[in-house]
Amino acid sequence: MEKCALLAKPPYVCNGCSKLQSCTLEKSLYIATDAQKEYELVRSESRSGINTDEENIARLNASISPLICKGQSIHHICANNLDIIMCSEKTIYNYVDYNLFSARNIDLPRKVKYRPRKLQKTRFKVDKNCRINRTYGDFMLFLKENPDTPIIQMDTLEGVKGEKVVNTQLMLAYLRDANTSKSVT
Repeated sequence: MEKCALLAKPPYVCNGCSKLQSCTLEKSLYIATDAQKEYELVRSESRSGINTDEENIARLNASISPLICKGQSIHHICANNLDIIMCSEKTIYNYVDYNLFSARNIDLPRKVKYRPRKLQKTRFKVDKNCRINRTYGDFMLFLKENPDTPIIQMDTLEGVKGEKVVNTQLMLAYLRDANTSKSVT
């Protein structure tokens, strides 16, 4: 089937073509949802499993496992056999963890001694005093006591981190030094 000459140059799709409806040539359309799904699939596959073949694993196992069983550390093995191993220490540790070698974690004396590290989550601490008399229930009670109070909503526009922030309300804009609850009040 014939292909359109426009597909040979950017943007390589027929989406913006004025003859799209009447054209009888083979079409190539960009569909954002399909492209997003394909991207997410590629991203997911690239981050799972190991990226090597069985021959390479067998070659590494033959050179690394006997040395580990003799009591050498993976760091020492990698430092002395750079021309044979050709991968990082972390990769070797991962291969040992995945049981791809005949040497196991139990053969690594220091690995067995230490617990796996826990990932520490950085917590953002909020001063609890800023919420006193500021709950939704307090707001509803205030509206009951003051029924003719106009309600105005505010939203914050956050720009580049570390720079000043614009506070917009209706058509008014205020330049604030930081995006904190104190600067809003």
